[in-house]
Parts: sequence; structure tokens; C-alpha cells
Amino acid sequence: MAACTTPVLVVGAGPTGLAAALTLAQNNVPVRIIEKELQHRRGQRGPGIQPRTFEVFHFLRVPEVNERSTFIPPLQEHNKGSLDALKTFVMSPYTEPTPTIPYYNPKLIGQQTLEAILRKHLAKFDCTVELGTRLASFTQDDNGVKAKIFKHRSDQAEEVEEEVEAAYLIGADGAKGVTRKQLQLTFVGSTWEDASIVLGDIRLEVKSLDREHWHHFGTMSKDMVSLRPTNELGQDGYQFLIGSRVRELQGLSQDEEALVNCIKELIGLGEDVNVKEVLWASEFRPNMRMVNKFGVGRVFVGGDAAHVHSPTGGQGLNTSVQDAFNLSWKLALVYKGLSPASLLDTYTAERLPVITEMLGLTTEILKLTYGESKTEGSQASTGGNENANKVEPNLERAKHRGKNMYMLGVNCRTSPIVVDEFAPTSTSGVAVVHNAYGNIQEGVLRAGDRAPDAPGLVPVLKSNRAVPNTWGISALPPAEGLENTRLFDIFAPIYHTVLIFAPALADPVVASVLAALQQCVPKNGLVRPVVVLPNSLPDLGAGVEGSSVQDQARGAEVLVDQAGHAYRGYVIENDEVKVVAVRPDGVVGAIVRGVEGLKRYFDGVFEKGRGVSAGKAL
Repeated sequence: MAACTTPVLVVGAGPTGLAAALTLAQNNVPVRIIEKELQHRRGQRGPGIQPRTFEVFHFLRVPEVNERSTFIPPLQEHNKGSLDALKTFVMSPYTEPTPTIPYYNPKLIGQQTLEAILRKHLAKFDCTVELGTRLASFTQDDNGVKAKIFKHRSDQAEEVEEEVEAAYLIGADGAKGVTRKQLQLTFVGSTWEDASIVLGDIRLEVKSLDREHWHHFGTMSKDMVSLRPTNELGQDGYQFLIGSRVRELQGLSQDEEALVNCIKELIGLGEDVNVKEVLWASEFRPNMRMVNKFGVGRVFVGGDAAHVHSPTGGQGLNTSVQDAFNLSWKLALVYKGLSPASLLDTYTAERLPVITEMLGLTTEILKLTYGESKTEGSQASTGGNENANKVEPNLERAKHRGKNMYMLGVNCRTSPIVVDEFAPTSTSGVAVVHNAYGNIQEGVLRAGDRAPDAPGLVPVLKSNRAVPNTWGISALPPAEGLENTRLFDIFAPIYHTVLIFAPALADPVVASVLAALQQCVPKNGLVRPVVVLPNSLPDLGAGVEGSSVQDQARGAEVLVDQAGHAYRGYVIENDEVKVVAVRPDGVVGAIVRGVEGLKRYFDGVFEKGRGVSAGKAL
């Protein structure tokens, strides 16, 4: 049995595992990613990408996800056997992007396409997915993880056993995977035994059926088939979904002839329907379950290994990618010895409330789509009258998506590591209701919220350096040149960004914060300080290359908020001083007045004594 050593072993090469591996690789943490399947998975699967996830891919410098995704087509409802539209409506009305929210609309991209894009970016770091490699078991102690894996070799009948020694293990191996089960994490929830769903990809021609709409035939409370056109599968490609409360669909995905006949029957147009090819199909019953915690010791779970739910709402892939992003920047710091192991506890603390609320929201959408589940005892309170309080499923109501599903309001305000010196204090005796899945509130920004974007930032100090070397930043390639930049092009998963908002570069808070950061934060690219000045400064172009200005900047970038987007987005008056620490995952970690608050935040992130020194406080 061969043995090898790797810093992080990622089990599973779906969106969760790939996002985790890419984030770690960008942080110069070697990673090994294995996948039990012999070939990369096929299928559109969960194609919905929410605005917050587009932001994550922006920070990871993966623009192709947004570039290749398409807007959700209008939905069209038909009776079985008719192409006449009963109703045409949009699931998510188009929202014009704003300076603070550049990605404001959900879009669609097949999961097989998304995974191929992520694998391509991961390969830039000499990291490739090891197919045909499965995790069998693992043990762990204070020093590391020992995993037993089996590799399939095409030239051998039997698998080859291998022992891997890793510092950490990330289980992204799905709901049926080994990681969660061996950790003995609870997986509490329910299954709708009386609802069946078959999902898949086909090549199909239906006479006179247009490709501008997402077509639905039948009724949700009984039988329905939906056909969503997607050119990713070809000019005749569709993703289909069959849902039924009156017929058993088990085994349908494994019987192509029966599946084709079922699709034709549910459409009801006879010989006008020609199913050319079934590309992929899978069946399932709606499951709503989640773990009680996201890791034990040096082993963590994310994505479907940690939570499963119905496909309604388009949250699954998105929460999975955001799980990985939340965990991986923390894991990189702990692996390098720059942060205490307790930082990893915040992965559970921050994600558990989010997933709890997400399961509640998607389950409510499922009920709107298919009606209540009798297997959950939902009819028990009707007093014997099964029609009492019954809400007939309505397609338009069920498919409507509120902006909370865009995930822009997802937050970790209650995290033990965020610091907010400007948050309103709670009134004694009055309970504070926290919503981890809220909507964006205009004019409100708290530590734990997503950090807003701000375009139109102009550098005061003219320099050919995209990032000043004084701070040891090894930056990812910038998306734009320095002449006119935006905050989203500054944020990256490899460092904290400290935004210092001040009315003038000579403000004493600017000097104290820069001095403290420069002196006491380890100079290995952990922090990128940026001074943001208001546009009210006179003569912005006069003398900006003078030595006095450069001395005051202490090597930090100095930007002028020419259009005012940063000051509005971060809720700051022109004469106000605020320091905002943006975490590597694009979340506001701290909103403070100066060095003392910044010290409290970084003491919670880095090893005690290696963060900002309080000695330079005013």
C-alpha cells in the first residue's frame, strides 16, 4: 500500500469540491482532489446561478461563468396536448445592475459546463481531478488525517489501495458520501415519499414548439413535465423535469424506452413529439436534511454532504459554492500557522443559520409547487376534511422568486469574529430577531454583510504597480487596469482588504491604522490596505506624485471615490472616518473607528499577538 502526503485532500469534484480546491490553490495551499466517478459527470442538473455566487466567481477570477450563462427565459404554461399558452410570465423580473450590485439577476449555466470551467482554472495551479478514486475510510488525530482511498486503474481488474496523509480533509462527496457518515454527523430532516421527480437532458423536437420559453405541460398537483431549451446541449437540447403526485416514477431514469414514452404522454401531442436522444437522467424524491455541524476536528463537509433540499428555489449549487468559499480561506490561514484552529469553528457558526433558513425557504416553495406532503402529516389538522385549508398549486405563484433568493442579503452578522462599532445597540428586554437570509437594505451595512462593489475609483498616486509591493501582496491578475478600478477587482480570496475612509490623507486615523498594519501584520500578503478619499478634495491632480503624499500613504493604495459610489455603498459621510475590513470571501468582517476596533477583529482572525498592535492607537 503506497502512502503520500498532501496538505488538503478534497473528496468530490462537483462545484463544492472544485470551488474549495481553487480557493486553496490560489492561496498557495497544495491540494489533492479525488472523484469516485470514472468520467466527469454529465447533466445540466442545478443550472441556476444566483447573483451572490456570481460575485464569488468574480473574486476567484472566473469570469466565464457569467459570460457563458444565459438569462432565465419566460415561462409558459400549457394544458396537456396543447401548445396554446394559458399564461406567460417571468420567474425573476430583470433588475438593472447598480454600482454596488453589478450582478443583480439570476442566470443559467449547466453544471457540467460550470465544472469544466472550474477544472480549467484549477489546472493553472497544476491541480487536476483524479477520476476513479474513492474514499473508503479515514482516521484523524491532533496531527492530521489518514485516509484510505482506492484508485481504479484501467489496465487492472482490481482497485489499487493507497493511504493518504493529509493535514485536513474536505468532504464534498454528496449526500451518500463517506465523509459525513464516518464523522457520525446527524442528518436531520424529512423525505417526501409521495412525490417523485425525474430530471434529465434530452434532444427533442416538438412540432411548432418555440425555444424562447420554458414550457410546462400539465398540472403540478398531478402530473407535469417542463422543457427548458438550452443550446449547451445543441440546437434541439432541453433540460426536462417530470414531477408527479399520482404516478410512481421509480426506475424511469434507468429505462430509456419507458422514459421517452412518459415524456411523450405528458406532453400529449402524439407523433408531433420526437425524442431524438436521452443524454442523461436521474430520479429522486424531495429530501430536506442538514447536519448538526459542518466538521469535526480536521475533517469538514460542505454542499450536499452537509445539506440536501428540493431543487425548488435554485439554492443548492449556490449554497455549496458559498460553503466552500467560507471554509477555504480560513483553512488556508490555519494550515499556514497564521490563524488558530478555532477560526475553523466559525465555518459552522456562520453557515448553520444560513442553511437552516435556506431549507425553510426552499421547502415552502416546494409546497407551493406540488402541494403539501401527506407523508409529513401535513393534513393531520384538517379535522378529517382533506380539502380544508388546502391551497391549490399555482404555477406562477410557485415559480415567482423574491430577491431574498438572490442571496445578496445572506449574512453572518452573529459570527463570533465580526466586529461592528457602528451597529445599533439592542434595547434591554427586547429580543433581537436576526435573519441570516435577508434582503439588502438600502442605506444599511453591518459587519457580516456582503461587501458592496464601487466602480469609478481613481488612484491619487500614479504608479505602474498594480499592487504596492510594500505590503507583500501577491495579487491575482486584476480584471482592469489601475487607471480606473472598482472594489470587486481589488477584493480577492488571498488577503483581507482594509478600506480606510477618511476626508483627507493627512487624517491621524489614516496614519495610525497604516502604521499599525505595516508594523504588526505579518508581511506575507495577508492585508491589502486601501485609503478611499471623497470626491470633495480640491485639485486632485495637483502634486499627487510628491514625496509627502507618498510618505503619508506608507505604501498603501490611495483612491478617490470620483463618482461617490463607495461612500454611498458603505454608508459614509464625506467628513466621516471609518475603517472597513473586507474578508477574503468578500464579507465585511469589521466596521470600526480606528486601530482599537481593527485590533479586536484581527485578534479573532490571526494568532493572538500577530494581529494589529494596540500600541499605535490614538
